[in-house]
Amino acid sequence: MSETIELFVGCAPNGEDAESQMVLEYTARKHSSLPINIHWMKHSTDPKSFWYGWKSETWATPFSGFRWGIPEFCGFKGQAIYMDSDMIIMHDLAELWNEPWNDTAIIMGKGGWRFCVSKWNCERAKNVIPSVDQIRNTPYAHQQLAHGLPQHPHLEQIFDRQWNNFDGENDELDNIKILHYTDMSTQMHAKYAVPRLEAKGWKHWFDGEFREHRRQDVQDLFDKVYAEALDAGYVPQQYESKQWIPYQKESQKGYRASNGFDVTRGE
Repeated sequence: MSETIELFVGCAPNGEDAESQMVLEYTARKHSSLPINIHWMKHSTDPKSFWYGWKSETWATPFSGFRWGIPEFCGFKGQAIYMDSDMIIMHDLAELWNEPWNDTAIIMGKGGWRFCVSKWNCERAKNVIPSVDQIRNTPYAHQQLAHGLPQHPHLEQIFDRQWNNFDGENDELDNIKILHYTDMSTQMHAKYAVPRLEAKGWKHWFDGEFREHRRQDVQDLFDKVYAEALDAGYVPQQYESKQWIPYQKESQKGYRASNGFDVTRGE
């Protein structure tokens, strides 16, 4: 097994979520006992890029469907960890990287095919996942795969749910390995990102209504590690594009979270 963690992160192409990217990178490297090679998966205007030309008009985020390209990007060799950009890493990713595979799974996740944090067995995925050429050119490929693969439960292996904790759930922060602030309406970095983008004449991709996070300790944690990342030399501008890269995605107006802790339902 490689001694370098191959970490793939889905993110917006223009640095719309730059603050979350810097928090993810800072906390991942801070806690890891192994070196990490980060692959930022985002729309590109370069025809030579693996991430060029993906039809994303049905995606909820600018990066929803990129995860299906990871095995082919890796040449169907080895393994890779995937996560969305809205994560705070609170534990050593080497533990997840070294978790052994069962005999049949192509992907590890929290269960229920919630694989916004996941580990791919790239070799096994070769004969299961369609080619990137097919996925890239099919607007509904992401949904088709997300709904189709659960019909084959042997392909999924369950890991500790704390590797993908949704917005704190009902857990103490000390017990969480990766905090995924998955509710798009309560993204803690928005209070930094939106003014930064407005100063450039840009908009954030989430066109719903931003709200306060339901847990103050989760917001405080983000603010703390964001300040630490700044002190460590990370800046949002390092994740921005030099000029706007256009893309399409599904509108999130009227968004309601599906993580079981939806602030729009008063939970």
